[in-house]
Amino acid sequence: MTSSTGHGPDRAPGLVRPAEQGDMPGVCALVNHYIEHAVANFRTEPQRPKEWEELWHAHHGRYPWLVAEQDGEIAGFCCAGPWKTRGAYAWTAESTVYVGPDRLGQGLGSRLYRPLLATLAAQGFRSVVAGITLPNPGSVALHTSMGFEPAGLIRAAGFKFGAWHDVGYWQLRLAGDGPPGEVLPVPPGAG
Repeated sequence: MTSSTGHGPDRAPGLVRPAEQGDMPGVCALVNHYIEHAVANFRTEPQRPKEWEELWHAHHGRYPWLVAEQDGEIAGFCCAGPWKTRGAYAWTAESTVYVGPDRLGQGLGSRLYRPLLATLAAQGFRSVVAGITLPNPGSVALHTSMGFEPAGLIRAAGFKFGAWHDVGYWQLRLAGDGPPGEVLPVPPGAG
């Protein structure tokens, strides 16, 4: 991975790298596609790039944020964030991954998730949780291939596009059951 800035010709196609503030308009456009056209995201109104910039500023020091860039565009995005805000949850993160609709099935989700999960483990997180609107066989397959296991189901969790949708939760255990250590900041260049 690299932490260089810009979107010039020095970027290799399909490069997975730490997200930067300047990537947030592309991240916003990618996620807005799913807000407007799919049930994978339960928001009903598009987001603004400023919202993504605020989230990135608030979280990228403690949680990794990564983008995949192809042909000068954000082709995929993944990040981690807090699962819950109460102190006892400090060692559990929630993961999010989006791949451009024209790049699904090309392995980009796995290429994003591997470094994200490795960074979380190295930081000292013990568990990662992901919510998946069902049915979504592609996302279920991705999470299963990364080692996530089903952890629960909330039936009719959200109403969007005229229908109720279930949300399944998957969990990946990163470490054992012993006492946790300190969660370290995201290492430089890791996301």
